[in-house]
Amino acid sequence: MNLRMVIPVEIAVIAVLGAIYYGYHAVQDPQEPARATSSQTPSAEPSALPTVDTTRLVSKQGGFAVGVPDNVKSKKVGPAVTMTSGDKVMTVVVAPIESGTIAASKKAFMSGMKETYTDVRETGSDTPTVDGRKAEATYGLAVNPKKTQIRFVNVVVKDTPRNFAITVFTSADADPLFVLPRVNAVVDTFEVLE
Repeated sequence: MNLRMVIPVEIAVIAVLGAIYYGYHAVQDPQEPARATSSQTPSAEPSALPTVDTTRLVSKQGGFAVGVPDNVKSKKVGPAVTMTSGDKVMTVVVAPIESGTIAASKKAFMSGMKETYTDVRETGSDTPTVDGRKAEATYGLAVNPKKTQIRFVNVVVKDTPRNFAITVFTSADADPLFVLPRVNAVVDTFEVLE
């Protein structure tokens, strides 16, 4: 018999708001300026991206495992895992969230973003398969209270009895050749524990 801890909706909302909070604090004052890019959304040919080694981290409380890219600090916070690059240009939060449709999870995330940031705009979406499960990635831009423009990616992974979110925040001018391989490594190594 496979017993899974069901996270109440209140904890899921806290996880989403926690992701937004960590993103705000991680990219509000980067220690080193990142290289500028002129594109509205991160883009690079997959074959041109460098590979990134990861170390597997298991969150038994969260019900998942994920690869933490080299040179990225990680920490378990309750059922969530947070990751921050050394220069604080990128923050990732992986957490279980409420059950339900991907659309409802996306709406809750965007609502939370609009409560914390200004000029929040979705710039794209994608429907990848993550760990063999249906998922939706939402890409966008926002401005934090210190008037710094940031990028975000929120990947909702559909599962039962709960969904999962992989949320990334980065400065808007961060180098895609730094950010994308690490984001891809996190998403590609994510797995739900059975």
